[in-house]
Amino acid sequence: MRKQLNRHTAGLVLAGAGVDAWGVARNDPQLPLAPPLPSAISIMMRLSGAVLQEIATGPTAAYLAECRRVDQALQEAAAALERAITDTDHQTISIPAATDGEAKHPFSHKEVAARAGLGWIGKTALFVSREFGPAVRLATVFTDLPLPPGKPIRSGRCGTCVACLRACPAGAGRNITWQADATQTDQYGVDACGRHAVSAHTPKDHVCAICIGVCPLSQGGRIVAVASQETRRQRSG
Repeated sequence: MRKQLNRHTAGLVLAGAGVDAWGVARNDPQLPLAPPLPSAISIMMRLSGAVLQEIATGPTAAYLAECRRVDQALQEAAAALERAITDTDHQTISIPAATDGEAKHPFSHKEVAARAGLGWIGKTALFVSREFGPAVRLATVFTDLPLPPGKPIRSGRCGTCVACLRACPAGAGRNITWQADATQTDQYGVDACGRHAVSAHTPKDHVCAICIGVCPLSQGGRIVAVASQETRRQRSG
């Protein structure tokens, strides 16, 4: 008799592995570069707020070490979830956090997280968690285990906040509210960001991270309230 795993017990596995938030997205339509399994489990871990407060002109050694620490923890959490799923005789394929070096992968974890209802894409193309802002790292586990999906978030909720745009030294962001069918280049100057990273001698495969540190949600702020007020005005008009 095979073991049983549902949303509650999967959540216990992830909580035990230190995951701060997680959600389930339907892999339909199939995500680019995704395996042909029907569900995608987005797992999220928060970066240290104290480390982010130190970022002024670019990533510090402490920030890069924190990213490596969290990415390793995400990999271990994904492995724990995979073991629990395979014990039920279901299939699973994990995709690690898109980080520096060997772990880098072009798959879009942030699109999965938005489909799972965990957040949206901000004005500098960062994933913005509802609880923690962009101060998070993501990994994804695909499976055929039947789990109820979350409600997708299909548009940005940054409202009138432009903190990341003002702080971006490359001027890469654009004051455009993200929509689910938008491409990254629609709202973000990838080349400008890359040129700044080179000129600022940012370590390979890392953004300068200034926009992560200045987002009010990264430090427990309340930009979501601004977005909600703007939404109410639009509906009443």
